[in-house]
Amino acid sequence: MVALLVIIGAGIFLALTVPFIPSLAMDMMGMLLLERPEDVEGWFFYGRLLEWKGHDIAAAAAYRSTVNLNPFHKGAWKRIGNLCIKFGDFEGADEAYKFSV
Repeated sequence: MVALLVIIGAGIFLALTVPFIPSLAMDMMGMLLLERPEDVEGWFFYGRLLEWKGHDIAAAAAYRSTVNLNPFHKGAWKRIGNLCIKFGDFEGADEAYKFSV
């Protein structure tokens, strides 16, 4: 009986906290990038978090920060291309994809 209560309690705890984890991660990354604006992988990870949460314009800006710091970051160029397609900017996507290979 105690084990069942522990499992139910853990399930309720996870159900209440898991939806907030990505938002907390985004907030933490944003604060870290204020302290470390030259962190290429930090900008890329931040962009992925933003994109995952549906903040596509902010994600594109984070990916642009990534490629401004490292013009050879293929992953960021690919994601910029994907977002350009989503925005209907096919020329921008073509240009971004050229840098992603």
